[in-house]
Parts: sequence; C-alpha cells; structure tokens
Amino acid sequence: MHNGRIVPLLMLFSLFTCASAEVKVTSPGRTHTVSFRLGKDGTPQWQVTHQGTILLSWSSLGLTFLHSGPLGSNLVMKNSAVVDHDETYQLVAGKTREARDRYRELRVTLTESVRPFRRLEVLFRAYDDGVAFRYVLPLQDSLPTVDILQENTEFRFPGDLKAWPFQINTFHSSFEGQYLPTLLSAIPDTGLVSLPLTLQRQDGLTMAIVEAELVNYAGMYLRGMAGTALRVVLPPWPDGSGIVVRGKPPLSSPWRVIMVGQRAGDLIESTIIQNLSSPSVLRDVSWIRPGKAVFPWWPNFFCDKPGIPGKLCFENQKYYIDFASENNIDYLELEPPWYGDEEGCINNPEKYDITQPVPELRLRELFDYAREKHVGLFLWAHWKNVERQADRAFPLYEKWGAVGVKIDFMNRDDQEMIQWYQKILRKAADHHLMVYFHGVSKPTGSQRTYPNLLTQEGVLGNEQNKVISLITPEHTVTLPFTRMLTGPMDFTPGGFRNVTMEEFKPDWNRPAVMGTRCHQLAMFVVYESPLMMVCDDPAAYRGQAGLDFIRDVPTSWDQTKVIDGQIGEYVILARRKGDEWFLGAMGNSSAREVHIPVTFLGEGEYRAAIYQDGPDADRQPTDIAFSRRMVTRDSLLSVRLAGGGGLAVRFQK
Repeated sequence: MHNGRIVPLLMLFSLFTCASAEVKVTSPGRTHTVSFRLGKDGTPQWQVTHQGTILLSWSSLGLTFLHSGPLGSNLVMKNSAVVDHDETYQLVAGKTREARDRYRELRVTLTESVRPFRRLEVLFRAYDDGVAFRYVLPLQDSLPTVDILQENTEFRFPGDLKAWPFQINTFHSSFEGQYLPTLLSAIPDTGLVSLPLTLQRQDGLTMAIVEAELVNYAGMYLRGMAGTALRVVLPPWPDGSGIVVRGKPPLSSPWRVIMVGQRAGDLIESTIIQNLSSPSVLRDVSWIRPGKAVFPWWPNFFCDKPGIPGKLCFENQKYYIDFASENNIDYLELEPPWYGDEEGCINNPEKYDITQPVPELRLRELFDYAREKHVGLFLWAHWKNVERQADRAFPLYEKWGAVGVKIDFMNRDDQEMIQWYQKILRKAADHHLMVYFHGVSKPTGSQRTYPNLLTQEGVLGNEQNKVISLITPEHTVTLPFTRMLTGPMDFTPGGFRNVTMEEFKPDWNRPAVMGTRCHQLAMFVVYESPLMMVCDDPAAYRGQAGLDFIRDVPTSWDQTKVIDGQIGEYVILARRKGDEWFLGAMGNSSAREVHIPVTFLGEGEYRAAIYQDGPDADRQPTDIAFSRRMVTRDSLLSVRLAGGGGLAVRFQK
C-alpha cells in the first residue's frame, strides 16, 4: 500500500575534477552527516558523523570482478546530486500502520580514469535514525556483464564498542543462534557474523549494521579486521565458481545500513529498513490477514482427549482446530507428516509429493471442518518440493482453501536463493497464499514489498527447547535488540510448562520453557510477528491463567513505543491497536523492580488488566498474579519481575 507523497525540496549539481574533493549530505534534522571522498589512489571512501562526532571513520568502498578486476581505485568523481525526500506510507502488517520516509540523498557518479572506463554510482541516504548507502552499476558498454567476486565495503569505527554478534561461521545454516556480548575488537578475522550486528558506545548510543532491499544479490555477512573495523563478506553461488553476484547492468546492491539511536530501544521503533525497501507490488492485499496460529508439532501432537491418538491424523487435527476456534486463534499449521513421514520429508524430499496428503489425514474433509470453525490452514513444505512443484501445488492449495504455506530448510542466502525467495513470494501471491519462511536468514524489508510474507524464522526460538538448553532469559531479552531489529521473527512463544533454569531439561514430546508464565505472555507484545505461533497444546492451556491474554492480543500494530530496556537485561515495550494498548516487559535471570510510566496512553481513564509474576514465581514460574485497576497517562506501574520474569498488560478505554 503506497499512498504517500514525495516532496523534492532541493537539488544541487556540481562537477568535480579533483580526486580529493569531498561531498557530504546531512539528515533533515541535522543528526547525521555522510561524507564521501576519493583517496590519493582514487579509492572511494565514506565517513559518518553523529551530532558532529565521528561515528564511522573513513572506510573504503568498492567491488572486485572476475574478469575486469577491482572497481575501487583510479576513480574520478564526475558529478554529485543531493535530493530531499519526505513521504508517508502505510504498511499492511507489522509494528506500525504508518511510517514516514524522510531523508536527504547524495548520488555520486564515478568513472575510471583508465581503461576500460567503467562507471559506478554510489547512493548515500542520511536519516535522523541512521544512514545507508548502495552501489549502482548503470547500463554501460564497458561492463556488459557482472561477475562480482568480492564486495570491498568496510566499517572502520573510531574506538572500541560493545558488540552482540551472532557468530555463525558458515554460509549454510538454519540461522538460529545466540547474540553473545563481546567487544568489537574481539570479533575475529576468520569466521562470519550474521546480521544484524548491534553495537553500543559507553554513553549508550546504540547502532546496528543491517541491510535492506536484498533482491538480486547475495546476503551480507561481516568479518573482523585489525583494530575496530569490519568488512563485508558475501556467500558465493553454489556452483563452485567463487562468484558472489552475477547479472547484467543496471544492477544495484542492497542498502548497507547503520541504524542509530540515543538508546537501544530507539532501534526497535525505527522503520529505516522498511523505508529503504520498495513499496508493495501487490495491488490487492485484502486477503492478507495477520493472526495467531496453533502449532501442534511443538508438543508432538499431544492430545488428552480419550480415543484420539497423539499423532497427525484427522481426529487429532480436529482437536487442535476446536481449540483454535474456541480461543480466537485464526490458523492451524499442518506440519509433516501431512504428505509423508517427517524424517523422509526433511531428508529425502525428492521422494515425496506435496500435492498428495496421507490418507489418514482426510485432508479435504479437514479443510471443510476448519472452514466451518473459521480456522485457516497453513501447509508446511520442504523448499526443494516447492521448487519442483510450486506451479502445480499452489493452484491446488488455493482450490483446497489453504490460506498459506510454510516453506522450510533453505538454509542459504546466496544470490541464487535470494532470487528464489522473490520468485516464490510472487507465485504464492498469485494464488492468494500467505507465506512464512523457516530455515531462512534475517528479514531485509521484503515484508513491505511482498506483504504476503508475514513472518520468518532465522531466530533461536522455543522450537529448539525440544533438543537444547540455550533459550535462556538472557537470550530472550537480547533478541529484541538484535535479531528483531531486522523485522518479524517466528519465535513461537506461549510455552505454558514454565520451569526455572535449574529445572529445565529438553523434551521432544512436551517441551518446557525457561522463565515465568508472564515472561511468555509478554513475548506476544514484545516480539514482532504478524503471524504469531501459539506453541503449546490445548491441555497445557486449558483452565490456566494467562490464556485469556493470548486470546485477546493482536499480532499487527498501529504504533510501537519502547519504554525502557537494556540489551540482555530487560525490555519494556508498548504497542497500540486501535484504541487499545498492550504492554509487555521481560527480564533476564536476575529479579528486578521496574517502574513504568504509561504516558503513551491517550486522554482519560483506561481499564488495565495486569498479568504479573506471582509471589512464588521465582520458585514456581507458573505463578501469575492477576489484577485490574483504572489508570491514566499520569499513572505509574511499579512491578517486581521475578528471575526470568515478565509482565503483560491490556489497556482498554
């Protein structure tokens, strides 16, 4: 949806013949200045200042090609132009309904001073909440084809910083891991850091390196350099050529972005990634409906109703559909083995057909039953089956009445796979199918361009409590300031078998979660995901305090406000839907008192339904204390968070 306006306020053109000339652009609120120059050997460099202090020291730019060598020296600046832009647009789903895209852009045109006289443009955008740049290879006779071996982008910081890297160390991954605190200078020059990379100065100013509008390019990783510097690394094509990007001009890189905030919470509120992404290509979005979904796979299809087996079959899925229908949950996800045994579907996808459901599921009848109960069905599929069968499967799914697909196990973000994502999103939209990707890297703004992409994984979430012990309260309160900065994340919250960290043991059949019941409830507010899994089984929820909050909480929002937070310590966040506000607070394993102003509320009184850790929650994490009170925007909520604790509040007029 795109109903904004573009206001060209200023355009300046200048010609430069001196290789050392410097040009710059300053953000509309004069918060950030991006400067560009050519070094003595004609090497392009950029620098960023924040309120007059150096945020990023002079750092090199450039590209290396397979056949024509590096494009990063012997360059001259032919011209530059500055344009002002101010636009308001609407999003179909996410953390805000309306976003403002306000920046000043500097376009620099460069040409080699020696043969083959290739041309390169670099676009810089200065926002008040960050900066960004991208490479553009224009149409030109001197570069008929593009075979990039390496992108030579550097980020050289003037001093050491706190850092929260996800050190992934491989291009083939499920992209699920921890963002562990360290120093920027300690990031090694081997291995790989997956985006985003969150950085923080001693004065609290916080940055995150991310990318936006990753469309026809390879996903971006970082690697340490000497001192406090980083360089970009791209995954190669899987054909063994060593090429990371191939194509023909005109060709643009994604935006390389530094998000900036005076405090860590400012980054959560930022829409800079969405701003840098193309508007929706879908004209009709009326069929795209955010919501919650039951996830029978997580508790291994557990059913406490006599006579119904605890496995995927018609009666078992009816049981879960009934629970969804009774509790304002919009969807059910059909996982494997809906078209074959789970292990085979994952490990030998070529042997299976995603248009042939197993007989015991009685899929057509199940669709009819779900329709009667007003519950939509998502269908899981391995990506290799989708690649082979999408043209036949997607029209069939639409005919059956499926609302969407969950596509899994891509585990790559090289250029070939990025192109595949775009192709599949288009094909799914052609058949009114919403999408969520698993086994995928971080978001890069595609939810704006293809709003049928509701959420994606690329996060170490509750799913892994079945097999490992890494989903700690420290991890869960780090995610909002790291992985979630890039966009929706399918963490699958809502575990109601709450235990202490000392009691926790992985369990494949009926997993538990570390931390309190209120910690899990708060995730429905704190975590961004327009398609939100409700991960536990009906027996775990039935008659339990907190289920009513899950029933009522939305999954897509009109406004987001971060009240307070420290990375890895705690987070307090409020979101608005219509006239209602919801608040979530989560803490790490240390108990704490929090005092929360509710100045985000409108005028007048609100009824607050408050779910907080009970007096025994440190020892019995299922303990909830529920209360109601009238509040105004002048009120203060003073609450104790237990270790691994939380708070969830609904405010109604």
